[in-house]
Amino acid sequence: MTRTKIFAGLLLMVFLYINYFSSFVMPWQKEAAINCALSWGQLRELPKDAEITHMEKRGSAFTRQYIIEFKSSESEIKKWILESKGFKNNKPKIINETKVYEIHPKGFNPYGGKVKIKENVVYINMSWS
Repeated sequence: MTRTKIFAGLLLMVFLYINYFSSFVMPWQKEAAINCALSWGQLRELPKDAEITHMEKRGSAFTRQYIIEFKSSESEIKKWILESKGFKNNKPKIINETKVYEIHPKGFNPYGGKVKIKENVVYINMSWS
């Protein structure tokens, strides 16, 4: 084998690892990751002024987890909570000034997770298994 073929093969393996097995969310996966996390938690689309500060995916062929952290104005976050079905009849636990919502939609047993809100920062952690 030539060095070029070996290099191309190694490069392909690195790309496949990063794309499928690492926690990085590639730019072309970003919208799908957000949509999955929001639909699994029955959450509305992110507020218009939301600034995503962290995004991560975890899991395997049998599980998937999306972690999204964003900042937004407190008024937009309150509006987002009111418009999201996942927060209906859901009382948060208050832990160190952080509201923690356990979200497990009825009829969607394999889906669910937590949403943590502290001031103008929202942390969404949704998974499927």
